Amino acid sequence: MEKLKNSFRFTRVILLIVLSVIFNSCLSGSHIDKELFYIPNGIKGNISILFNCKDGKPKKWKDGKRLYEIPISGVLKTQFKENTGYLLFKEKGGISHEVSRYREYAQFFYVDDNYKPVKKINYVPYFGANYEAFLDENQINVTGTNNIIGFGNGKEKYISADYLLFFGDILDYKKVDLINKTKHDWSRIEKWDTYDYRNKWKN
Repeated sequence: MEKLKNSFRFTRVILLIVLSVIFNSCLSGSHIDKELFYIPNGIKGNISILFNCKDGKPKKWKDGKRLYEIPISGVLKTQFKENTGYLLFKEKGGISHEVSRYREYAQFFYVDDNYKPVKKINYVPYFGANYEAFLDENQINVTGTNNIIGFGNGKEKYISADYLLFFGDILDYKKVDLINKTKHDWSRIEKWDTYDYRNKWKN
C-alpha cells in the first residue's frame, strides 16, 4: 500500500511539472515561431504567405526564426504549416508595449537580388487607428498580424497570412483585404515564382 501511495505521489508531481511547463509556455507565447520576412527591394502593396503547399519552398530557418524569402511576385508558397497561436502580454504597458512585443516575433527587411538585407521595414501590427502613431511618415511601413485566413476561388483553396506595405503614415484600411482576392491576385498566385510585382510600382 505504501508503494502505491509513493507511486501516486510521484505521478502527481510529474503531472504538475508537465502542466506547469505547458502553462508557462502559453503565457510566454513560445509556442508561436518567430518570423523573418525577406522582401525584394521595391515591392509595395499586398504580400501573402501561403502555407502547407506541397509545391512550395522548403522550410528555412535563420537564428531560430522562420525565414520567408518572398519572391518578386509578392506571394510565397511555403511548406511551412500555418503559424497559429496567440501572444499573451504578462506586463501591462499599453499599446506601446504590445507593439514592441509583436516586433520581437515578426521582423521585415528589404533585401537585394541575393536576398541580403539592405533595410529594415517599420512593422506596425494591424489593430486599428490607435496604432497609427507607430507608423513612420518618411518610409515604407508594413502592417498585419499573424492572423491566418482561408480563401479559395472554387478550384483552389489556401491558408495564408497577408500583409500590406505602404509609404507614409496614412493607412487605407480598405486595402487590407485578406479574403476577397482579385483576378490580379489570383494571377500572382498562379505565377508566384515568376511574376514581377515590382513593375506595378514603377513610375
